[in-house]
Amino acid sequence: MLCKYIRNTKIWSIIIAIGIVTLVFGIVYSKRIPEDLHSMNMLMGMLTGIGGVFTVVGTVRLIHYKRTPDDKLKKEEIERKDERNIQLSRIASTIANNTASALFIVMIFILVWLDYRIPAFIVLGAFYLQSMSFFIAYRYFNNKM
Repeated sequence: MLCKYIRNTKIWSIIIAIGIVTLVFGIVYSKRIPEDLHSMNMLMGMLTGIGGVFTVVGTVRLIHYKRTPDDKLKKEEIERKDERNIQLSRIASTIANNTASALFIVMIFILVWLDYRIPAFIVLGAFYLQSMSFFIAYRYFNNKM
C-alpha cells in the first residue's frame, strides 16, 4: 500500500547498492564522453545525481532505524497506519495524479505548437502509460474490495 513506508533494512541496503552503482556509472562515463556531446554529459550528470540521492537517502534511513529506540519506531508505525494519515496520503496522490495529467496535456500542446513532434509523441506515450496504470490499478483494487 502507498501509505506504508519501507522499514526493511535489506531493501534500503539494495537501494544504497543501486545508488552507488548508478553514481559510479555516471561519473565514469561522463569522463569518457567527448565534451561536444552535451546531451550525453547532461544524462550522465542526471544519473550521478540520482545515484547520489539514492545513496544518501538509503544511508540516512538505515542510520535512523539503527539509532532510534524500538518504542519510538513502534509509535511511528502506528502513526503511519492511522486511517486519517492514510486518507490524507490518498487525497494527495489523487491531486498529484490529476496535476501530472494536466501538465502532460499542456506539454503535448506546447511541443506540437513549437513543432517538436518526437518529444510530443514521447510525452503522449508517458501520458498514456500514466493513464493506463491508473485505470489498471483502479480496476484491480475495485475488484478486490
